[in-house]
Amino acid sequence: MPVRLVYCSDLGSNKSADSMSNPFWAFSLATYQKEGVAATCLVLQDRFGLDVNLLLYAAWLAHHDLRLEQQHLRELDALLADWRLQVVQPLRALRRQLAGYAAATGVHEELKVLELRAEQEQQEMMYSFHQRAPRFADAGRPLQENLVQVAHLVSPHEESWGGDIEHLAALIAL
Repeated sequence: MPVRLVYCSDLGSNKSADSMSNPFWAFSLATYQKEGVAATCLVLQDRFGLDVNLLLYAAWLAHHDLRLEQQHLRELDALLADWRLQVVQPLRALRRQLAGYAAATGVHEELKVLELRAEQEQQEMMYSFHQRAPRFADAGRPLQENLVQVAHLVSPHEESWGGDIEHLAALIAL
């Protein structure tokens, strides 16, 4: 698949064929722009190792009144593990490493674009997986419950993320 670069400043207005053909990506762009959502997602990512795309997926399912089942989440996470480990995380680490170097500003910005493109590709994999999945259980707006499922996947015996998950659920629900 050809790589189409999307600049971070274009996120809000991006109505490309990519976002139109993947409603999960379009939802993610809109949700991530809500006040406080990005910051809270990044806290959950950096402090607890949660995958922001999985949090957005949980929110997207809840937006459609669908409950995220543990088995589905485990299978999806297994599908994404190599991509996340071999592509997304190294790009993020390098981008962060170069953040303090004035001489590397251009490279830093290009890495930001590539990281975003890698995240978008991950969401394409997720949406494709969703389309092949068996029917989800209908639920009455299970946003916080779905987000907790994602947190439990990474930290099954620790719930210090509870306040951040609750906060994220409140921000997304606005």
